[in-house]
Amino acid sequence: MHGLLLHAPHDVRHATDLPDPRVEAPGDAVVAVAASGLCGSDLHPYEGREPFRPDVVPGHEAVGVVVEVGDAVRGFGPGDRVLVPFTTSCGTCGPCRRGLSARCVHGALFGWGDPDDLTVPALHGGQAQHLRVPHADGTLVAVPDGRDDLDAVLLADNLPTGWTAVERLGDVRGATVAVQGLGSVGLCAVWSALRLGADRVVGIDPVAARRQRAERLGAVTAAPEAGPELVTEATGEGVAGVVEAAGVTAAQAAAVRLVRPGGVVSLISVQTEEAFGFSPITLYDRNLTVVSGRAPVRSALDRLLAHLDGVALPTDVVITHPDVPLADGAATYATFAAREAGLVKAVFRP
Repeated sequence: MHGLLLHAPHDVRHATDLPDPRVEAPGDAVVAVAASGLCGSDLHPYEGREPFRPDVVPGHEAVGVVVEVGDAVRGFGPGDRVLVPFTTSCGTCGPCRRGLSARCVHGALFGWGDPDDLTVPALHGGQAQHLRVPHADGTLVAVPDGRDDLDAVLLADNLPTGWTAVERLGDVRGATVAVQGLGSVGLCAVWSALRLGADRVVGIDPVAARRQRAERLGAVTAAPEAGPELVTEATGEGVAGVVEAAGVTAAQAAAVRLVRPGGVVSLISVQTEEAFGFSPITLYDRNLTVVSGRAPVRSALDRLLAHLDGVALPTDVVITHPDVPLADGAATYATFAAREAGLVKAVFRP
């Protein structure tokens, strides 16, 4: 099997001699990957901002076809076309029953191995030809009819993550909200906010090309330095809520300045800093609510797919590089890490 390995910070390698995944437990499935996404959170270990176990196949957004299942798998079989959410989930534990599949007590993150406990096997990710999926019945989702591979990659993480970030703001119908950081998740949040009834979405990002993509979705946009003035002109008192999808402390500090008293800040990016970019007294003095945490994508899909039946997704706006060979993985990671304007989201093809 061939695929990518994250060997060291800034060192992704294309390997052609990887072991083929196999069924290791009765609840496992093996999926032949048709497409896998490169996500902004893949950059945290790549850039050295998050510790990781070397030589694990990265990637946690995949779509493909089931080729093998364990004896206990009941919901899927060979030939089924499936999307793979970014964490495994059993579907029956307490967090799963409460709709918090991302914190399943049996769950694991694809493309990850604990660097501090080598006794726990790593769960290789989807940036390879094949992928082993534990807890297949609770994890896998059938690709809806009419959805192509790119739609399915977006549904495996970024779209339900952006949707969840907006849901955490509360009822946005008729409101003005802001989205900071117009990468893949931020663009999905812009789209989601308008689908959920927001009257106006202000998109903020330093990269003009990304702001233009948000405008294609219906947002008004500004660079970070112009964001406060645009928000003041639009609302007079600040937005009802802010989705913070940039994941940096400066953006968090800006978010609490953009939101009106009593508003909500939804932190959806993976957090790698020791502290947020705002103080407790700021939250207290402005009566703000802050909501954070990994989006429970598998749980969100249960309600989201019905809502999106027949609805065109923002795939062509979000995915800028839809057909990247795995052999070009190292160069693509480097381009993505450089925040080059033309690359918002890449999809690898085995």
